[in-house]
Amino acid sequence: MSMTTARRVVLGLVALYLLGAIATTAAEATGHWRRCGCEPDCWCQKPGLRLFRWMTPKRAHHQVSSIDKEHAALAQARETD
Repeated sequence: MSMTTARRVVLGLVALYLLGAIATTAAEATGHWRRCGCEPDCWCQKPGLRLFRWMTPKRAHHQVSSIDKEHAALAQARETD
């Protein structure tokens, strides 16, 4: 395998990765994809890194369970009363 062939393969894989990142971000923005359930301080909530949110494993995120969300909502409701 020559160097130019290897370079084409690597660049093709990088292009597919970026295309997937753009497609999933656009699908999430339009409501055709799931919503992120991470905490607000998770790296995937940052503007530049948000693009790669769905291209990384879930374990790399700060996931918030539905029970934790419910407790946070109750605590916030108590503070506003």
